[in-house]
Amino acid sequence: MDLPSRVREILEQLHVSKDKLEVIRDKMVGEFQRGLDVGRPVASIAMLPTYVPALPDGSEAGKYLALDLSGKNLRIMLLELHGRGVTPVVHTRNFVVCNDLMVATGSQLFDFIVCCVTKFLSEYQLLNERLSLGFVFSYPCEMKSIRNANLLWWTKGFNVQDCLNRDVGDLLQDALDRHGVRELSICMCVPLSLSLSCVASLAFVLLKVTVKAVMNDTVGQLAASSYINGADCVIAVVIGYGCNASYLEEVANIKKFDASEANYHFPNMVIDTEWEEFGRDGELDFIRTPFDIEVDHNSVHKGKQIIDKLTGAYFLGELVRVIIDQLAVEGLMFGGDRPELFTLPDTFPTKYIAEILSGDGEDESKTKSIRRILEELRIPIHAPMDYIIIRDICSAVASRSASIVAAAIAALMKRIRRPKLIIGVGGALNSFLPNYHDMLKAQLNDLVPPDVSEWDVLTSEYGSCQGAALIAATAEKMHL
Repeated sequence: MDLPSRVREILEQLHVSKDKLEVIRDKMVGEFQRGLDVGRPVASIAMLPTYVPALPDGSEAGKYLALDLSGKNLRIMLLELHGRGVTPVVHTRNFVVCNDLMVATGSQLFDFIVCCVTKFLSEYQLLNERLSLGFVFSYPCEMKSIRNANLLWWTKGFNVQDCLNRDVGDLLQDALDRHGVRELSICMCVPLSLSLSCVASLAFVLLKVTVKAVMNDTVGQLAASSYINGADCVIAVVIGYGCNASYLEEVANIKKFDASEANYHFPNMVIDTEWEEFGRDGELDFIRTPFDIEVDHNSVHKGKQIIDKLTGAYFLGELVRVIIDQLAVEGLMFGGDRPELFTLPDTFPTKYIAEILSGDGEDESKTKSIRRILEELRIPIHAPMDYIIIRDICSAVASRSASIVAAAIAALMKRIRRPKLIIGVGGALNSFLPNYHDMLKAQLNDLVPPDVSEWDVLTSEYGSCQGAALIAATAEKMHL
């Protein structure tokens, strides 16, 4: 069946040509430089110093802790490292942060976190061991050192007001120290696996845990990817709800950073690009469609996080919904009817895109999941042409996301100018969206700068939590 011309027109709008991707790449290279020279607010890409001076080299040994606070989920991990050539042992436990704690006081939130840490350590008979800890804290912060990060504002549902403009590394360390000298009782720790409340009553626990590093998820992903893939892996990208990257930079190139004033005596530093803000000044308007503008207009942060809105899992499903709704308005889908559900924001999650694109082979396999989803959404009228249109829209939106991420990665490769590079990639889109990784590599192949002779994009089996523990190990080894 031939697609309606209007659908073909929309699919063409979603296609970003190689020439346009090269423009994006080169614009981002220039913005990286501005970010390193002067940073925000002049540059749309902040290029934030992380004070992480080196990546793990495989020689790390010992037991290390990591925390990852991401929305309602708190992950605690123990990583046992045994040096080169030996697979680390990983122990993990997940806890739920209840709604009340997300708007409580800083003391209540961090006391809860430490309660969970204490419970975790008790299970592994580690309450009296000295342990270094890496803290994944993926909220906007201004780093003051590798372990000191001032919280600028909350996202992901948190609104703990008395934590704003305070050092989250110190808040965590203070809570750890506080629980090392007094009785710990009646802590509510809710494991995700159990979904019930567990009461920990532990008398006079002496915690010997030291916060060695605070970082966001991309910095943790870089450490994890470098540990697995070796010294050529100096770029990592997380493509999840949003999209961001970190990479290893020479300190001499960070013009805005006064190393002597910061008492920083290392030649390199990991940079957190925060490239999701690229596009705030109109740099990406030439590829944005009317549907992208509507998604942006309906978002909480209008005019911001443009890269996220073009590439991230938080927004791709909403973009598909907006397109389908417009086609329904024009009478091109659902028998000329406009289903009310498609007029409502956030009713078509990105997981539907993954399910729709997972079908392959015969036409029946390709459309089965679409029919099921439409029935689940209680769309009364749908036909084979609707299935084809929905699948093609999902494919185009996913492909465009991979193309833009590829252009951003190519910009970093052009910035670094190393002949051999490995890019570590993590995040839900890369892991769960069918063929996303292959699309990313295929697009990147057309955009790699000529002075990069050997490169690869590898999905890391380790994530940011393992990376945080590895950075704690590196910091300990370097006596930071």
